[in-house]
Amino acid sequence: MRQLLPIVPCLFLATPALAQAVDAAGAQRLADDLARYVSRAAFDKHIVAVSPEGDAYKISIDFKALAAAVSPMDPRAKIELTPFAILVKSSPAGTWDVTSDAWPAGSLEFEGPQGLQSTQWTIDGAKFNGVFDPALGGFLSGTASQNGMTFSSKEAQQSVQATIGAGTATMSGAPSAGGGMDLTLSETFADFVEDIQVLDPSGGGNMPMKMKASKLSIEASAKGYRTRALLDLVAFAVNAAEKNLKPAAEEVRQQLRPVLPIWDHLDAAYSFADFMVETPVGAFGAQALGVGMGLDGAIQNAAMNYKMSGAGLSAPLQLVPGWAHPLLPTDFEVNVGAVGLNLDSAAQKLVANLDITREPPVPQEVMDQIGAEFMANPPKVVISKSTVRNKDTEVMAEGEVTFPGGKPDANIAFEVVGYDKVVTAIEASVKDYPENAQILPVALAAKGFAKALPDGRLRWELMVKADGSVSVNGVTLKGPDAVQQQ
Repeated sequence: MRQLLPIVPCLFLATPALAQAVDAAGAQRLADDLARYVSRAAFDKHIVAVSPEGDAYKISIDFKALAAAVSPMDPRAKIELTPFAILVKSSPAGTWDVTSDAWPAGSLEFEGPQGLQSTQWTIDGAKFNGVFDPALGGFLSGTASQNGMTFSSKEAQQSVQATIGAGTATMSGAPSAGGGMDLTLSETFADFVEDIQVLDPSGGGNMPMKMKASKLSIEASAKGYRTRALLDLVAFAVNAAEKNLKPAAEEVRQQLRPVLPIWDHLDAAYSFADFMVETPVGAFGAQALGVGMGLDGAIQNAAMNYKMSGAGLSAPLQLVPGWAHPLLPTDFEVNVGAVGLNLDSAAQKLVANLDITREPPVPQEVMDQIGAEFMANPPKVVISKSTVRNKDTEVMAEGEVTFPGGKPDANIAFEVVGYDKVVTAIEASVKDYPENAQILPVALAAKGFAKALPDGRLRWELMVKADGSVSVNGVTLKGPDAVQQQ
């Protein structure tokens, strides 16, 4: 996501572009428009400036002036950022063509809980080109690239050195049918390397760890993102701050209501190719490793989902007994989610009771009511088909968990391919590992409860009821809990 950070200031180009001659008067008009979103003080203190630059306008940000204008919480803190500028050019369509040829390098130093902490970063050869639509408050298109990036940080108990190679990014946006924008983002970076040293200041020792991947990819999308409404909310807040006013509750509600549900749905996924973690006990790796998440906005019956996957897994074999080597997983996929989140009710209740002129802005009884409503109707947890496999075996799980009366009620099915190979491995291990003799009866008993499917898989349907009872494939293993007498 860092690759797209240079475009953030462009989000304040929120008035239509006018195709006309570029001159000082036009620069002043653009500055006046920008002041709605960054404040007039930002221009008066020379933090932000607009000037003609050929057939475009140059918007500059002076971070030294910003640091001088903002008193840090820690007076010993040191912040250094190189200046930053973008070029914007109006088009006959009322949009802005936006370009940038750099992203600020910088450093940060401050006193943290463990003593002095410092961070430095550089981004080499960063470039961005895009088309911003002020009517929608977002980019219709954009491309970005970089030659490389470095990052380092140090504190008393840890130091980090990281590099990322060449990268590219593309983005697109379009009006959403229900309001806001539909957005997509795709990024790819090469040669990710991160060296971590966990330090022991008292003993002088350290534990090194290195993470690396040949490629890092990021995919993200948004449906119905309320970009324009969010910009209007920023302008409203800046105007109130400049006048040192606390707006009336109804004014704030009028600004917040168009923002909800903020977005209809968001998706984001990260993936690594040829991922490796080198540690003192050996190397852990995966040919492919990914994580993704999806989340609805503040709507009724909202859902969220989470996914992790890995392929071509490897681990130091010396950490595992020899008999278990054939059972080590080589691939996995985990899919977990929640449905029935009533985020709309909570958001509407917060907005209806929000008043920034009082403390707290939302009465505690309202917060308690929102919490009580959530506990009375919690979401359902859904385990979609999730698998762990290797060459000879595969374990699959899927099911759901509800919470009637606040107690879990689970219905989860497990299926196994190659279960006999697991039992055979345990049987063969008893000679060298006598303690495994205790595992064998459990494994055999579990097979006795299983339902054999036509394709050879074994299936267990586990039900845990809210009354405390437990059954497997209809066979009761535990009855209901005793009723507590009041």
